[in-house]
Amino acid sequence: MLYLYKINNMNIKTLVFSLLLAVLINIIFIFFGGFDVLQRFISDAPEKNNNIQADIVDIFRFTLEDEVRKKIGMPKEGYEPAMFIKVFPGLVETDFDGVQASLGVYQMHEGTLQYVLDDSKLVHSAAKAITREGYRTLLHNIANRIDIDLSSTGTITDVMRSITF
Repeated sequence: MLYLYKINNMNIKTLVFSLLLAVLINIIFIFFGGFDVLQRFISDAPEKNNNIQADIVDIFRFTLEDEVRKKIGMPKEGYEPAMFIKVFPGLVETDFDGVQASLGVYQMHEGTLQYVLDDSKLVHSAAKAITREGYRTLLHNIANRIDIDLSSTGTITDVMRSITF
C-alpha cells in the first residue's frame, strides 16, 4: 500500500511539473510574438496567388532590385516603393498596398500610398525597407491586378512584362 502511495505521489508531481512547464512555454511563446505569427498563419485564406513558391518570390525580388541598382544605384537603407515605381513604369502605388516593411507596412490612404510605422519596436534607419514577405505581397498584388495566376499557369515573365512595358 505504501508503494502505491509513492507511485501516485510521483505521478502527481510529474503532472504538476508538466502543467507548469506547459504554462511557462505558452508565456514565452506569447511574450516573443508567437501569437501574432499564429494569427497571420491562421488568417491566410486560400486564394489565387496566395501560395506563390519561395523561389519565384526570390527571382522577382532579385530582378527588381537588380534593375533599381542599375538605373538609380544601390540604396543604403534598403529598397522602398518609390524606387521601384521610378524604375518600372507599369507599377502603380496600389501594387504596394499591404506590403510589409522592416518596421511597419505600406497602405493606401485616400488614394495615396503611405508608410505606417510599427512603433512598438525600436526604430532604425532601414525601417521602410521592403521585407521578403513584402515582396511576396507585392508580387501577389501585381499578379491579381493583371489577372495572372502564378500558382498554376502564369509565369514571372508575364508579371515582369506587365511592369516594364
